[in-house]
Amino acid sequence: MITITMSKHFLSLLSFSLLLFTSLANRSEFDRFNRCQLDNINALEPDHRVESEAGLTETWNPNHPELQCAGVSLIRRTIDPNGLHLPSYSPSPQLIFIIQGKGVLGLSVPGCPETFEEPRSSQSRQGSRQQQQQQRDSHQKIRRFRKGDVIAIPPGIPYWTFNHGNEPLVAISLLDTSNDVNQLDSTPRVFYLGGNPEAEFPETQEEQQGRHQQRHKELFPAGRRGGQHQQEQESQEQNDGHSVLSGFSSEFLAQALNTNQDIAKRLQSPRDKRSQIVRVEEGLRIISPEWQQEDEEEETSRWEEEEDERRPRHGRKQRWDEDEEKSRWEEDEDERSPRHSRKQQWEEEDEDEKEEDRRLRHHKHSEEEREPRRPRHDEEQDEDEDEPHSHESHKWWKKYSKEKKRGSHGCGEEEEEEEEEHRSEQKRSSKERKNGLEETICSARIRENIARPGRADLYNPRAGRISTVNSLTLPILRRLRLSAEYVLLYRNGIYAPHWNINANSLLYVIRGQGRVRIVNNQGNAVFDDKVRKGQLLVVPQNFVVAEQAGNEEGLEYVVFKTNDRASVNHVKQVFRATPAPVLANAFGLRQSEVTKIKFNGNRGPLVQPQSQSQSQ
Repeated sequence: MITITMSKHFLSLLSFSLLLFTSLANRSEFDRFNRCQLDNINALEPDHRVESEAGLTETWNPNHPELQCAGVSLIRRTIDPNGLHLPSYSPSPQLIFIIQGKGVLGLSVPGCPETFEEPRSSQSRQGSRQQQQQQRDSHQKIRRFRKGDVIAIPPGIPYWTFNHGNEPLVAISLLDTSNDVNQLDSTPRVFYLGGNPEAEFPETQEEQQGRHQQRHKELFPAGRRGGQHQQEQESQEQNDGHSVLSGFSSEFLAQALNTNQDIAKRLQSPRDKRSQIVRVEEGLRIISPEWQQEDEEEETSRWEEEEDERRPRHGRKQRWDEDEEKSRWEEDEDERSPRHSRKQQWEEEDEDEKEEDRRLRHHKHSEEEREPRRPRHDEEQDEDEDEPHSHESHKWWKKYSKEKKRGSHGCGEEEEEEEEEHRSEQKRSSKERKNGLEETICSARIRENIARPGRADLYNPRAGRISTVNSLTLPILRRLRLSAEYVLLYRNGIYAPHWNINANSLLYVIRGQGRVRIVNNQGNAVFDDKVRKGQLLVVPQNFVVAEQAGNEEGLEYVVFKTNDRASVNHVKQVFRATPAPVLANAFGLRQSEVTKIKFNGNRGPLVQPQSQSQSQ
């Protein structure tokens, strides 16, 4: 009898717990989706700015209803030349778009080796004991970026950025705070490993401090706070800085990092006034093959100038005559066949882009085997592309030799060779699936340029062009569950009404001005106004949106999307896919009018107004 009663109580308690958990989960989901009940959407500008020694950090208040609906936060950074953004990380995935400038970026991926290292010089081998004891520097891979690049930063991975150009570096960063990998709340957080950074989202930090103080009062009432005075004073001394190292005592850091206490105190940077972007006075010299190539070119040009100074005048005149004759000959060759050379170059560049897209989308190693070495185009190719491995080239040469020896053999032998090659390919692919992550995470591509014209996915010579990047073209986005879109509308160009099927989107205006219209499910225009450079606009999932550039200048913007395979549907596309009788009965139109709606104008979403196109 006692056992039955206890079982009933246990079942009742379990049922109550499940009911409570379900109600809380439903309430959480209700609160989350209730944030998207937007009757009005506003174009947002930065609410807070942090000035640093060598740059500026601007953020949008994450409490805006539009950002609460999308579940994201945004940061715009401006880094001066020779400015260094200190190493930081976030629990939320980040997607960065480079608006202006160029620079270098470094990631600290756990478990990856330091593949960039200094060579051992002859002086260190034969020099003094002090030189022999000096440790050579080594670090992980360094990546260069430029205007128009989209950069993916995984959560929890520290990264730093340096501007080595001659103009300010401007970048807009999206933090997907509602992503599943972020197991904290939706509050945007940025953890700095060094320096003394100021709060980038002061609104959320004030809320956190208020909750912390309230909890402290509840745990330590007025009568019990006397014994906590010394502990609070020590904690205040440790928290003078704002980096993650500031929360530890200098004695503990010295022991943990095997260094002295003075260096440990400098790592905490309690009185550093430079904030999160510091200036490197003489520039940053790191191990990089691109920079080494630039140094070699400078050294070569310097050596040639010295040789010209040493050479007699008649020798110099002879060299100048030879150079002039060579340049004249090259110009004559270009004049004789300019179209053919340009056409051949364009065809080669198009073939390289098609080959790159095919390799990224299908991950076929056979493409690398058939073309072990490809021409390099600095402006068209991604600089982070890995070169083919030696065993790939060897396998290609082996296959080529077999085909050459085979000559005019029968088809049966050729089929056997193909089957054998197919089996070996499957075997190698199965092995790579087992441990492919360990082999590729350290050298994974994290950037893709989507602003160059050759990268366009949709193009209308009179309206504009659109480029997209998703997990098919940049596989690391599959882990971040983010994607991006670049849109450039010419004057009066229209991006026809469309909606995102499976993602929220955030539109940031890079340049120019135009008009944007957003319509909700009730047919109400929640936004119908002009947008200009620097403004941010949130477009919720399935809300229909249309953009049009202004009369005087075009409209250039980037769109962040909260899905790595975001899909877009267009109103004109729906009309074309719908039978004519359905459209006729749905809108009360005649057959001729339905035909005009379905087949007049462009097939794509980029449109130019009829009056404008007719005038041209």
